[in-house]
Amino acid sequence: MKRKKPNYKLRRNVAKIIIVIIILLPIIIINKTKILHAPIYLQNMKYSKLISSFFSANYTNDETKDILEKLKKEKIIDKVNTNYISALNDKGYNHNTINFVITNFSKTDMTKMLNKKYDKDFEEYITLDFFKYSKYNRYVSYQKDHPSLSLDDVVVRVELNLDKDPYEDATEEKNPNSLDALVNKHRHISKDYKPTDLVNMEDGYANNLYGVKEIRKETYEQFKKMVDAAKKDDIVFYAESAYRDYEYQDQLYEEYVNEFGQEKADTFAARAGYSEHQLGTTLDLANVWTIEEGDPEYEWIEKNGYKYGFIFRYKKSKEDITGFEAEGWHIRYVGVEAATIIHKKNITFDEYWLKYISNKKSSN
Repeated sequence: MKRKKPNYKLRRNVAKIIIVIIILLPIIIINKTKILHAPIYLQNMKYSKLISSFFSANYTNDETKDILEKLKKEKIIDKVNTNYISALNDKGYNHNTINFVITNFSKTDMTKMLNKKYDKDFEEYITLDFFKYSKYNRYVSYQKDHPSLSLDDVVVRVELNLDKDPYEDATEEKNPNSLDALVNKHRHISKDYKPTDLVNMEDGYANNLYGVKEIRKETYEQFKKMVDAAKKDDIVFYAESAYRDYEYQDQLYEEYVNEFGQEKADTFAARAGYSEHQLGTTLDLANVWTIEEGDPEYEWIEKNGYKYGFIFRYKKSKEDITGFEAEGWHIRYVGVEAATIIHKKNITFDEYWLKYISNKKSSN
């Protein structure tokens, strides 16, 4: 029988591993909390500078393992000059920032960053939930224009495109049937969209003097429950306006423009395709006169509306986010779960959509 040829390659690799273990053993003993789980692929000591940088950046053993495994998996470790890590550390950046930079930046981006002064805000920005490095320059620019805002608020507003002019680069809402559909000055719906479940509103719940009001079925059922509950507390209100199609909204907007001018009209009226009324889940309320913030009807709905799935869409305190002047008469049905979150956290529907809907979609 022919003798099997010795596997010299395997023997050489085993010998290398033994040598590496002998070299690393003192380091492991001294720094066992940092490199207890250091991956074996560091065996050839090619990344000794990398290890040194990890120590000086005070990485824990788990952080060291995670970052190296990610670098290897993404095949970045052979592309990234280990001097970048050391240089970032020398600049004063913490290990979270170094981790983010070397796993997300190209070598060109890293070089640009190293040519700039230490950026303290950058370290905070990358810890925020919705931070995207591609929009970093927009964050910085918006921050300069709104210095009183927290960095978290800056990111939220930029993610909602509030740093852009209204109606600039607007995005189409592809699912207007959803209760989570977002329509504002930066998101629109098709001119052809019309809900398929519209129902007529009865006189006891709507002012039908100038034509029968329509609204989506679920919205109407919940609205009737809310109106009936309010009456028990001697609070009376009804719908003065409900569903509007694209053509009607366009006509209404043009009337406002002719009367007040476009600049003023844009502060309180939505352009056609950008109005929530086209969704069929929005109502304008009245009790002889339209309801304003501070009215008893407003206060009752503010306290109880979320129980039926309704929110005030445009509040005085939120004008900088919604982009519209306050409308104490404008409510929208978003469902009990969403309305409860919005009520308890005192946020706009725009913020709710970003934090609970858009972010969920992008993570799926």
